[in-house]
Amino acid sequence: MPSFHSISEAPAYVLRVPTSFTRFSVVLTFVLLLHGKLSAQDLNLSPTRPTVANSVTIQDKGVLQVETGYDAFPQHSSGNQHTVAASLYYVPLKRLRLDFGWSPFSHQEGDDGTVNGVGTIQLGGKVVLVNEEHSRAKPGVAVQYEAQLPTASDQVLQGFGQQIILLLNHHYGPNGVIDVIVNGSLVQSDCQTRSGCRYGGQQSFALSYHIDPKTRLYAEVFGQNISQSNAPPGTYAFGGFYHRFSDSFGLNGGMRFGLTNHSATIGSTIGVVFGRRIH
Repeated sequence: MPSFHSISEAPAYVLRVPTSFTRFSVVLTFVLLLHGKLSAQDLNLSPTRPTVANSVTIQDKGVLQVETGYDAFPQHSSGNQHTVAASLYYVPLKRLRLDFGWSPFSHQEGDDGTVNGVGTIQLGGKVVLVNEEHSRAKPGVAVQYEAQLPTASDQVLQGFGQQIILLLNHHYGPNGVIDVIVNGSLVQSDCQTRSGCRYGGQQSFALSYHIDPKTRLYAEVFGQNISQSNAPPGTYAFGGFYHRFSDSFGLNGGMRFGLTNHSATIGSTIGVVFGRRIH
């Protein structure tokens, strides 16, 4: 995992990858391989990383998609934020995906001190309302819902609320090499606090360019007024990539740059995606 620091706003630091994350990654890989060799059949994996904006598509019916990754944000003010994320996505029906996500390790620094622990659990799913068709101008349309549930860790790391997201995307150009992705969401968060729930939103616009069938480049602009997607509030520009090594394994990553005064100055993300057909 890379470590970095803001040149002016945040002090230099050394990031130590928690042993819990290392063990989690080893166990996850072992479980996938234990039940048989990764399928050579195309599973049509649809990674939710590295961008905040997600496409309308989901993986094939009967396919389990597993993602794990790391996000780091030195804050514009004092403190830093690091999150190890893990997610399971399963498609029981052709247009329905069931989601389970959590943060096995979260690290936050602020004026009140440093906190380490397990982050928020997310339960939800995605429903494809309109399939994308390259031969037509209408985009694909989907709706995604996430419920955020606190774990037993320190309250600073917890979130309790929900989010509903509208997703649109369409491919353009020869053979659909350019993918335009637009997401917008309404967010309810921090309902566990005495002051009650906070309300906000998140908007994201991303472009994906397919260099070849296995490699994509991403550019994105997204903004949010409350903390979501392992990123502090603010407006960000992002550049990244996704490379598919096989039909059941891929790697992604990129860098985020804060565009507003209250955004984190710089951020980094890296992740892997696995897939397996379980029936």
